Parts: sequence; structure tokens; C-alpha cells
Amino acid sequence: MKKLLAFLLAAMMLISMTSFAVAEEPVKLTWWWFTTGDAPIDWPEVEAKLNEISAEKIGVTCEFKWMTADQIMLATQSGEYFDLAFTCGWYNDYATNLANGMWMDIAPLLEEYGQDMMKLMPDNIWAGVKQGDAIYGVPHVKDYGIEVFWILDTDFFVDELGLDPTSYEAKHIGFEEMGEYMAKYVELHPGEVPLKVNKGGVTSWMNGLADWISMEYWLGLDWEEKGTEEELTVKSALDIPKFYHVLEVLHDWYEKGYINADAAVTESMPRSIAGVVQSGQGWFGAETVWANAKQKACFISRYDGPYLTTDGLLGSVTAVSSYSEHPVEAVKLVNLMNSDEEYRTIARYGIEGKHYEVVEPGIVKRTDLGNTNMSLAAYTQGSYALGPVEASAFESVPANPHQWTELVERYSAEAVVSSTLGFTFDITPVADQCLAMKNVWEQYIYEMQTGTSDPAVVVPELKAELEAVGLNEVLAEAQAQLNAFMGK
Repeated sequence: MKKLLAFLLAAMMLISMTSFAVAEEPVKLTWWWFTTGDAPIDWPEVEAKLNEISAEKIGVTCEFKWMTADQIMLATQSGEYFDLAFTCGWYNDYATNLANGMWMDIAPLLEEYGQDMMKLMPDNIWAGVKQGDAIYGVPHVKDYGIEVFWILDTDFFVDELGLDPTSYEAKHIGFEEMGEYMAKYVELHPGEVPLKVNKGGVTSWMNGLADWISMEYWLGLDWEEKGTEEELTVKSALDIPKFYHVLEVLHDWYEKGYINADAAVTESMPRSIAGVVQSGQGWFGAETVWANAKQKACFISRYDGPYLTTDGLLGSVTAVSSYSEHPVEAVKLVNLMNSDEEYRTIARYGIEGKHYEVVEPGIVKRTDLGNTNMSLAAYTQGSYALGPVEASAFESVPANPHQWTELVERYSAEAVVSSTLGFTFDITPVADQCLAMKNVWEQYIYEMQTGTSDPAVVVPELKAELEAVGLNEVLAEAQAQLNAFMGK
């Protein structure tokens, strides 16, 4: 009898321990991430390390699925399961998916499971993802205000022209003003092109040209009308004077040989070969990132911004799927990514000693293997401000570990703030017209944004074709939605 009792007790303990082990098994999530091609070569090793940390700290592991824009569109349309996804205005479209009910309101979960990251985030960064009391995603702390920069080779602008990169004038070269410098370049370097671009044109050229209601369909508000009765009038980009003027400047540069003749049909143009003048949306401090990408010493000069807009605030967001079976764990993982420096640094840079080395506290340098095997758009993962900044390979381009504090202060002091923060355009009522407009734009935009075509000729043609497929209906719908949002 004693043996039987002992056996039963042992069996009960085993069952209890087995149940406990099952209960403690980490919850596995699926997180969709952005890529233009494949996952980083060494990602499996990095993912394994991340899962060790998250399993121990929050009882969660994750499969990170790297997806191109086409892949994520197909996955969404087919109803493929996921828990978390990167979304913005130009990839896995935030506004469209919100209108389709794809994003979960995580406001009820943030107070309990998201406090760590919320303490590290500026208050104004939430405006893009809030609707009333609902919150439909976690914005990433990055250059969420729009500032667009020239990226200028030191060997030409400093060594040849004698420009002082620390002067105010050098740090604020206007868009049209850059033509004067490129004229000097072609004079000193006959047959060479200073501004080499692919069919996407001058990188980020359009970002500050309007307070965009929809960059995908080229609808926006005119910044020049802010403070007037017309500031809330939705317009086609073609009817915004600043937008049209930039097209004229680009065409002038193309005609003068400042832009490569094959730009409109060039699929890619790596920064390492793209010329002494380049462009990009960034922040004062991003020159270290760009110097590494260019593989040349450079400095940066802001030609537009800063602006604080819904489009900018939605530049990089992690959203939780409305159909997630584990919303609590999903918010816990986003919180970890945006508050735990060890976890965030591994996701961004890889394995210390293999993919990067610590140069000094707060500054790291990628190894050659890190550059080749762990290349990714780190701002799409989570907070870009959390963890160490990247050193450049050039002494003349020192890293600034205080750049993020300075950025938030600059936005507060200098940014022009949109009057429509939080508004997102739901294209559903005019989806067919929007698709037709997008197709029309694609027939013209590559030549327009590379300066290849003359805007005086093509803009009237483009506008007529857009009107023929429903531009005015789309404008009316966008205006009605904005009026309702503003309480008009």
C-alpha cells in the first residue's frame, strides 16, 4: 500500500511538473519586417540570440519574416497570419490597413505592458497613430520630423572649394542654390556628373514639398498657405507652386548635365557611386551613417524642414494585428524592442565582436562582416534613438552621441507643425480612382523627378489624364474627410 501511495504521489508530481513546463513554454510570435530583397545573411544567428533574451525576460520568442513590398501585399491579401508588422506611408500602407481594420487598438494594453518604452518617447510622437483615445501602433523614435539634407563629399566641397562645413552657410544650402556648386564641379571636372540618381530621382526630394495627405497619390496641403483661409485645402501636388518649381529646377539641372542622362531608366544607384552631391531625409548626426554608405568622408547641409506632419510621424511604425492571438505578448515584445538597449542593439547591429565593435561608450563601429552580412534598415525595427550610435570610418566625420536629444529639442524649437496631425485619408470610397491615378502617375513620374522631361510640357498632359480618371472625385473625398476630421 505504501509503495502504491508513493507511486501515485510521484506520478502526480510528474504530471504537475509537466503541466508547469508546458505553461512556461515561450509564446511564439510572427513579426513582419521590411526588406528590399532578402533577410541579412547572418540573421538566423542574430534571431536566435534575440530569442534567448526575449524568452528569458518576457516569455516570448519571435519569427521575424523579412518581406518586400510585393510580398507583404500578397501576404496581406491572402490573409496570412501575423502578430506584428512594420507599416508606414510607403510600405504596407498604414492608412489603408487601418481603414480595413487590420490594426489593433493597443491603448488598453500600453499602460500595463508598454510603460518602459513610453517613458523614452516624446509626447508628440503619438499624434500620427492616435484616433481619439485609440492607439493603432507604436511609432519609432527616429527622425520623425521631416528634414531633408544634401550629402556632400568633403574632397570637393571642402578640399577643392574651401567650404567650412561647420559654418551656418554650409549647413543650410538651399535646393536651387546647389546648382551653383554643381556648375563649379562640371567646370573643374569636365565630363563628370555631380548628381547621379536612379529613376527615383534625388532621394527624398518631395518629402517637404507639401503637408502630404497622401504621398502615394500625390495629394497634400500647401505649406505656403499655412495660416491662411486656404491652409486646409487639399490639392494635387501639381497645383502646389513649390512642387512645380522643384520640377523646373531638376529639368534645368538635367539640361545642364548635372544629372546623369540615363537617370529615368536606372533601377538602382548605390551611394558609393552616386556622385559628390547626394540627398536624403535625415537629421544632423546622420552624416556618419551616410559616410559609411558612401565609403567617403562627407558633411551634410539641410535644404528643407523641419516639419512635423502625420506623414512624418507615420514614417516608421510597428502595429499589432487585429487578429493576433497573443496581443499582450505582442505589446510586451514591442516594448522590449523599444526600451531594452541590449535587445535593440543586437537587432540593429548583430553580435558584438563579430558584426560590430564598441569604440567608446555609446558609439560602435561595424566590422566588414557586419557591413556585408548584417545590412538592414534599422529604423524600421524600432527606436533608432535607443542604444549606441554608429561611428563613421572617417576621422573628419565624428559621431555625436547626443544627436537624439538635440533632434527632439530642434523639433520643439524649429519645426513647422501641421494643422492636421492625426488625419489619415481612407481611400476606400474612391479606391478605383486612386488606383487609376497611381497608374497614370507612374507613366510620368520617373522622367519628371529625374529632370528628364520638361514640366511645362508634361504637367498639363499629366493633369488632364489624372482628371480623366477621377482626380477631382478623389480631391473632393479627401477634402470631405479632412473637413469632418477638423470638425468643419
